[in-house]
Amino acid sequence: MTSTSHLPHLHQTFHLPTVPHMAQMPSLQQSTPSMTQTQTQTQTQTPTQAQQDTSDRARAYKSRNKRPCDFCRYKKAACHLDHAPPCELCIRYNKDCTFVESPAKRRRPNDSNASNDLGKSTGAYEPIPATNGRGNAISFANGSLGGSIDMQQNILGWENGLQPFHISGIGMTPDMDPPDFAFDPALYQDTALAFDTFEPMSASTTTAETVPGKTIERRPQDSVNASPVSQADHLPVNLTLPIDTTSGEPSLDNQASSNAQIVGMSGEQDPYLLARYRYDQYNEAAFPSIRMRKMSGGPSTDGSIPTFFTIAHNALASKAQPVERIETMDKYRREVEEMVNDEVGKRLVRLFYKYVQPYYPLLTREGRRGRDDTGVRELASVPTCILAAIYGHALPFCAWDEKLCVEVYTPPSADALFRIAWLACMPMLHTPSLAVLQTLLLLVQRRPTNKHVSDTPMKWVMMTTAVSMAQALGLHRDCSDWPLPSWEIKVRRRLGWATFVQDKWIALNFGRSSHIQSDDWDVNPLTEDDFPDAERDGPDSQLGLRGQHFIKLCELTIIVDDIIHNLFSLKATRTLHNSLESTLEVAKPLRIRLTEWYQSLPPGLLPQPINTPRSPESSRRRSFVHELDGNANLHLAYITAKIELFRAMLRPKVTDANAAALAALRTGALAVAREVLDFLDGLQANELEAFWASYARTNFTIASSFMLLLFVTAPTMLDARESLSLLTSWRSLLRVKSRSCDMLNLALLRLDGVFVSGMETLIELSPSALQAWNDGEVSR
Repeated sequence: MTSTSHLPHLHQTFHLPTVPHMAQMPSLQQSTPSMTQTQTQTQTQTPTQAQQDTSDRARAYKSRNKRPCDFCRYKKAACHLDHAPPCELCIRYNKDCTFVESPAKRRRPNDSNASNDLGKSTGAYEPIPATNGRGNAISFANGSLGGSIDMQQNILGWENGLQPFHISGIGMTPDMDPPDFAFDPALYQDTALAFDTFEPMSASTTTAETVPGKTIERRPQDSVNASPVSQADHLPVNLTLPIDTTSGEPSLDNQASSNAQIVGMSGEQDPYLLARYRYDQYNEAAFPSIRMRKMSGGPSTDGSIPTFFTIAHNALASKAQPVERIETMDKYRREVEEMVNDEVGKRLVRLFYKYVQPYYPLLTREGRRGRDDTGVRELASVPTCILAAIYGHALPFCAWDEKLCVEVYTPPSADALFRIAWLACMPMLHTPSLAVLQTLLLLVQRRPTNKHVSDTPMKWVMMTTAVSMAQALGLHRDCSDWPLPSWEIKVRRRLGWATFVQDKWIALNFGRSSHIQSDDWDVNPLTEDDFPDAERDGPDSQLGLRGQHFIKLCELTIIVDDIIHNLFSLKATRTLHNSLESTLEVAKPLRIRLTEWYQSLPPGLLPQPINTPRSPESSRRRSFVHELDGNANLHLAYITAKIELFRAMLRPKVTDANAAALAALRTGALAVAREVLDFLDGLQANELEAFWASYARTNFTIASSFMLLLFVTAPTMLDARESLSLLTSWRSLLRVKSRSCDMLNLALLRLDGVFVSGMETLIELSPSALQAWNDGEVSR
């Protein structure tokens, strides 16, 4: 019989409550003969046999490469780990690949009757991992036996077949009698508590990444005291979360189970106070549950504005809503994989990089693990939300893939993919990351599905969320000199500008105030160095225009932002709409800036108007007729900016004092109307089928409204006839071109509604416009 002299040692180590003597335990009276027989065999064993049984029960030590990680053990799956973590399954589920749980201990089996008596108290333990916003499993302390077992430390690696004392209600109330449970002698033997040597998770080498002027050394991963996996809903209030194993990781976005958010200038934490804290060699200061990362030291060190990030464990948001269980997130992943297999998925990703990325450079090929020979990330390592959004944007270009053009007869539904992208993204809003922002921007960029409306308010809501996410990630601050990997600096700068561009054009389309204020935007202009691989597969890469489309779009958007603020804000409209002189004074420098912007465009970047001699660069561009060309979107944005200027300048009423000036303005406005007509007429098939920004659809509609405005306000018969001719030609051209490009449907619908309803009954026409309309009715 095993001596109970070991029990005091157990109490000292595990703080167990006093265990009654075997004779006093009711469950012992109910023990089966097989258990007694087992105890007798234990007494009669020789020392050699006992040692042999101990070695049988204790699992032999295996290195990290030879034993499963915590998540594979939970999933009961093979852990394929060739080199350093993460393993294949953790990459697939985007989990934190850890080895913090001790290897399993094999215990002497009881017979079936004893097992039945023990019931759930000795049943197989199947931990359910708490999940963070990214879907990573998190290890916490969960168990407590009357509040006395210290499960915070990694002392017992509970695994299959061993879950002692896991009985609900133990120690919950002081007046409750202690529960009955079967006594297992093997549990109290010294050999049952002998653990294998555990190798903490560490990196064997350090990685140095160079940032201009700085060298960042990535330190080995620290060992972490972790506890068995538990559900987030049962987390103790006073739980001290484990520090993320990525402490010392130079990247802000590669945090395995944490998220980084910037510290605001006027928030609860004062950056100028944080600048006086002491930080380690990795620019970090550790606190309970969070780490503080220093990006710039402030006036006392380098004279810069102090910049800090809080790196908080994702478990802190475990109770935030909306939240999805891991089973739901896995269901989304399975739905995507059922719609698009890996072979088709990789081809769709390549199509995205070739036909979308050059004009909307959100993604990056750098700084990530798991890539194939062509540089495409392994699909298992890409979050479900962004993968579904990428597929949705790449589907229209399947005809340009040599295999998908003949093999994908029934492509998946883009609507279903975007729906999954949104649903899988929502729970991750609590734990911001670059992937979440990329998904939101791709969702905002989606073309509308209803031809009768420009956009629903949901797009405005999603844009608001995207701006909030970008600000939480600090993308409104310039990160050029931050101690980050070079790839992350580039992608953060591009994402910051992508958010800026999308927000300003949607504000223009909706006619609402922008979410981003110029006073709180401090990101340096983009350069070609920010596009290491942005357009290497596109036609522009062969013309030496790496990143120029997006760089010029950002420059144009800055001018558009000033147009919105200076001419179309509520206060500006109230001040200027009755004063032509004041309006011209505000608009003049903006017109000059637009002209200078157009003159600075690289040769061959924009399509040339029809009926004009083509430059050698333009002719060379037309030689790529088999390639899609998305640069027409930039030209349309430029014309739209000019239309907005003339809309503001034509607002004041005609008086004797300003009649001559308004007549000159109308001449310029008619020239812009002819320019947009020639632009649409000159669009080729490879341009109509290329990538168009979502706001381009409304830009075409703005052109329709502008031409209609010029006609109904025509002051003379000559002006009215010319305006009506442009309007009818524009409508006819839209009918033809919209058959090849659905971006033109709304612009055509707006005009069709006016013509069918009867313009003279629907709109108050000027006398000249009414006469021209009636003359046109007679001729028709």
